[in-house]
Amino acid sequence: MKKALLIIVVSLFALSSVFAVSLDDIINGAKELSPTYQNVILSYENSLINIRNLERKDKVGVAVSASVDPLYEKVTVTRNPVTGAMDEEDYKGFNASSSATITLPNDGKTTITGGVGVTTLYDGSSTATSLSLDASHTFDFTGYSSSTSDDLTLATTKYSTELSKSTSELNFEKSVINTVSAILSYEKNIKKAQKSLDDQKSIVEKMDTLGTYSKTSTTYLNAVNVLNQLQASLDAAEKQYENALKSFEKVSGMEWTGLDEIPEPVLDLKIYDNGNTSVLISSLKAEAAVESYKAEAAKLNPMNLSISGKVSGTISDSSSTTISGSLSYTGDNWSLSATPGVTITKDKTTPSLTIAGKWSNGGTISTSDEDTLTAASNKMISAQNDYRDALSSYFDEAQSLSLRVLSWEANYSNAKASLDYAKTVYENEKVMLEYGFSTEKDVKSAELNMISAEYDLKTTMLEGLSLERDLKIFAL
Repeated sequence: MKKALLIIVVSLFALSSVFAVSLDDIINGAKELSPTYQNVILSYENSLINIRNLERKDKVGVAVSASVDPLYEKVTVTRNPVTGAMDEEDYKGFNASSSATITLPNDGKTTITGGVGVTTLYDGSSTATSLSLDASHTFDFTGYSSSTSDDLTLATTKYSTELSKSTSELNFEKSVINTVSAILSYEKNIKKAQKSLDDQKSIVEKMDTLGTYSKTSTTYLNAVNVLNQLQASLDAAEKQYENALKSFEKVSGMEWTGLDEIPEPVLDLKIYDNGNTSVLISSLKAEAAVESYKAEAAKLNPMNLSISGKVSGTISDSSSTTISGSLSYTGDNWSLSATPGVTITKDKTTPSLTIAGKWSNGGTISTSDEDTLTAASNKMISAQNDYRDALSSYFDEAQSLSLRVLSWEANYSNAKASLDYAKTVYENEKVMLEYGFSTEKDVKSAELNMISAEYDLKTTMLEGLSLERDLKIFAL
């Protein structure tokens, strides 16, 4: 079983060198095949639908209605001047009406409604047309703005959606990179474990061939024990490698075929005075908490002015026009309203005016209302504190990332220097072997050191690419 697994591992190494692809190809392929990443895209699309629904609320609202009655019936009752009896006449006609209401997306919810109606009798004896137009608006002097609150909600949703999508994408790329790095590390461990095992096997085989030590001697038993430990280490490395391949397939949705090309990391740390998108979202939430507090305060201490006006009339044998309006002001415990109007006909003009007021001692404000306002105030202060903490954490993270970049650059420089040294030693060992000053074992050891240094450089570059994603997330 162990030999079969070793053959599989060796075969995978051979295939890797033939079918190896670049890291960019692996990441792009993983995005196409991974269900995890596809769910990220679906979640993003659903969030965009939610944003479009929020944006629709800010549009002008229009409602239109119409009705037609082709069987309109008009009954008139008159007294017969001769007999004194009541005569009833039945007229057939046509009636149609329509109206349209426009609601503007502002704080006062300005509403404008227009209507028209036509009634005509089929015998042509009477035709009447009615027209109406009215409008209303409310001014709020408390400082609360519902449109501002809606705008903050929309902006927060937009920024959060884009930030979540971009962060999820970069974290997915990191998971692929880290899995690839783990595979390379286990490949290196297998090669080193195999080399140590082969060397120890040679030692034990020489002992058996030369017979220099009895099989019951401490030296021989110790050599066999070391051999068994090295075999166990190789088995563990092969198992780890197998698990890493399964993890890669789960994360990327594809089989591992090796890594051919790794791009150079670009470690550009961008720092903004006002922070990144996460800090911006915290500031928007703080502003939204202020608006929520204003909304609760406006409920307990209202100060608004409502105005409306209406013009209606009929064009017929007895035409008339009515103009009316209303004006009301509401305070925290009082209100005052005035309703003027005038009706104009052919014969006369009739004005009207109604004034009303109301006052209370404020006893309608309950303890629960005051508690609600206090809770809103606490949330506002808490949100403002969260924003300051977010800004402070942003600069702390910037400092931490700066140190990570410096540390990686040092590790990268050391990894390149180690590889250059290992290559030089390997070339020297091959030359010395030609002249008889070295052995095949020394050459193989130098070669393994060179391969290990190559793996170390690759994993260091992958660490840099993972760090590059962290810097991009920080800059979002």
